[in-house]
Parts: sequence; structure tokens; C-alpha cells
Amino acid sequence: METILYRKHDVANAFGPEAEANGRGRMGEVQSHANLTPALFYPVVSEREAEMWRHWLPTTFFYLGSQPSFKQEVIGRLQRLQAPNEVIEEFKWASTLDLFEAYEIRTPERRDLRDPLLVGRHGQKHYRLALWGESLRPLEELSALVTQSLALRARVAKWRTVVVSTGALLGAGLGLWLGSQSPTPGNLVEMSLFPAMMVGLVSWLPYLAYSPVRRQQDFLDRYRC
Repeated sequence: METILYRKHDVANAFGPEAEANGRGRMGEVQSHANLTPALFYPVVSEREAEMWRHWLPTTFFYLGSQPSFKQEVIGRLQRLQAPNEVIEEFKWASTLDLFEAYEIRTPERRDLRDPLLVGRHGQKHYRLALWGESLRPLEELSALVTQSLALRARVAKWRTVVVSTGALLGAGLGLWLGSQSPTPGNLVEMSLFPAMMVGLVSWLPYLAYSPVRRQQDFLDRYRC
């Protein structure tokens, strides 16, 4: 299984050669370092990238670091997602250093839990820790696919508005015509409302089952396989 670990520095890089000489296992000394920040080790997730992950991996499992059992819960979820051992070890390493206030595991929404992403949160910033799966793609390719899916979603939403509006107008026209043919005089506007609502509803029903969001996810699913 392909795995990407995003740690860009080790302890020796971050704290100088003396840390390597003293041994990397002395985590207590490293933890007490005043300049220890997640940015020393992991790439920050930009707003543009975060938006991309929200669409490519829309399901989120959230774990708050202040919870007593959060480490066991994260490891349990990683194991259920068949995370490689190096991903679990990476989480243990980061959590031992208390680098993050919370962790997120992001996955696709429906068909499977392919290609999950492990993210750490510190303040308002998010950091990539690890990505693994069977069909990993470069970030640039993922961004392009998400951009295409959003354009498709916008087109479907536009067509839904056009179809429902046209249906409502046709219903209103039908109501007005029926009202004009009635031998009993009445308010034509009131008589046209019910047909307009019914035809508009019938026009909208297909989009209830096949919404713009679902159409977008169907498009992305083709590239997750």
C-alpha cells in the first residue's frame, strides 16, 4: 500500500546535532523545548488545499487531544482503515510530543474509505501528517479534479433552477388556462398557484435523488477507484 509521510524534519534537524548525539529517544527533553511547533515537522495546509480536501475526502473523523482516550480512539480508527504501521507510528510520535490540539482523519464519503488523510490541528492551522491508500494521486491532480467537479456541480445546480422555474411557469400557465375555461368566475392568480406548485415539485423531484452534490461525488468516485 502506497504511503506518504509528510514529516519534513527529524529531531536532529530541528534542535541541532546535540539532539542526535543525546539520542532521539529522549522525548522528554525534546518536549520541553520552548520553540517546538508543528511547522518544524509538517507542512501547513493552505486554505486552497483545505477546500480541496473537503471535497475529495468529505467525511471527517475528529479527535480532540484533551480527551483522555483520544490516542486509543485514533489508533483504533487507523487500524480499521487498514493504515500501515508507519502511519500509526507517525501518529504516536506526534502525539507523544503534544504537537497538536486535535487530529482529523479524512476519507471519501460513500463507496469506501479509500486513501485516508491524517491531519493535525494546532490553533487555526492544519498540518498534513500522512496519506495512504491504493490510488494516491499528486496534489496538483487532485486539485484539478476537484475544480472540474465543482464546475460540474455548479452546472447541475443551474440546470435545476432552470428546470424547476420552467416547470413552475408551465404549471402557472396551465392553471390560468384552466381558470379561464371554468364556467365559475374566480381569482385566476389563486387558481394558478396549485398547478404551479405541483408542476414545480415534480420538476424538482429528480434533483432530490440526484442532487448537485451527489453528481459531484459521482464524478470524483470515478477517480478514486
